[in-house]
Amino acid sequence: MLAFYTLKQLQIPHLFDRGRYLYFAFSILVMSIFLYTIWRLNGVWWIDNVRGYNFGAMFLSPVDLLTQTVQFYSPAVLLLAWEAHIDHRKEKERIQQLEKEKLSTELKFLKAQLNPHFLFNTLNNLYSYVVTGSPKAADMVLRLSGVLDYVLYKSQQSSVSLREELDAIENFLELEKIRYGERLEVTYENSGNSSARISPLLLLSIVENAFKHGASGDIESPRIEIKITEEAEKINCSAWNTKSKHEGELNDEYKEGIGLSNIKRQLNLVYPDNHTLNIDDQEDSFHIRLNLNPLS
Repeated sequence: MLAFYTLKQLQIPHLFDRGRYLYFAFSILVMSIFLYTIWRLNGVWWIDNVRGYNFGAMFLSPVDLLTQTVQFYSPAVLLLAWEAHIDHRKEKERIQQLEKEKLSTELKFLKAQLNPHFLFNTLNNLYSYVVTGSPKAADMVLRLSGVLDYVLYKSQQSSVSLREELDAIENFLELEKIRYGERLEVTYENSGNSSARISPLLLLSIVENAFKHGASGDIESPRIEIKITEEAEKINCSAWNTKSKHEGELNDEYKEGIGLSNIKRQLNLVYPDNHTLNIDDQEDSFHIRLNLNPLS
């Protein structure tokens, strides 16, 4: 125990860790002689008699000193190694917990990035329908309430059923159809097991991205095609949209935009090895294909 605590409290932190290796080696030698002396004094006083030894001397040979030094420090080194292992495991668990909390916070931040333009335009449309007394106003309030309830509350869960995600998408689509009217052609279909679990807002973000870039005012005949299926334990999402032919900020966002970067980051966080994402970027169209395994 003397060897262990001397190593732990003095020799390693004050000498070895500071690069004073010669002093460290010298301290080991001095401590070994000290421990050996105590061991031999105990032998001379009583242990030799109890065990029937007959060394007949206070100090033995250098070989005996080396042997006893190994015996003194072997359990001390083993104890230090075990403590280091425990400390390393705790530190690893702490880092993993911090990383988990960091990723959880980042994921919540990504989920919170619902396009503000969508809310702004929807509220503007709702205001105009309320002023004119349009019967569409009540339906808009109901569908907007469904979208906000899903985005603000249900999306905070680690996973939701595919049906819940589809309900939010359908509410979103109906609001966008009201907003764009007959100018925009939207095709939407879904099929399969709607009870499969999925990370919330992931598919909605893909659909939102298609509307953000596929319904631009300078597109002559804007079209958006959304298809979501679940088959063979795979969730498949296809989002195709027309695209402005004009070079500039709108098209540049396809490559580095917040929406697409957000989607990729969520996939890397939640489905690191369980998804495939294919992007077909043409001059006049943009197509995202996503395949992923349902969450357990």
